[in-house]
Amino acid sequence: MSLPKLPVQNLGQILLAVWIVFSTVFIGNVIWQSLQVGAQREALQAGFEQGQIDAVAQIIKQAQTCEAFPINIGENSIELKAVNCTPPTPVAE
Repeated sequence: MSLPKLPVQNLGQILLAVWIVFSTVFIGNVIWQSLQVGAQREALQAGFEQGQIDAVAQIIKQAQTCEAFPINIGENSIELKAVNCTPPTPVAE
């Protein structure tokens, strides 16, 4: 039993059709991945912004206790205390 022979004149059309399908799938995949990366980037940005808001809210909450508290970034550290918690210094007349 032999396989049927493809007509040579249709070979170019078949290769073109396969190429178009392959290209469409490839381009569709690239676009889909690009959309996914964009969505991830937006989620990361939103998380970063929420982290900033949470950090500032925590600093404000601690400052309202009128007690000094440390803030650290790496090896740098500083004690903070709300200015409005310090009684005014009497002015000598």
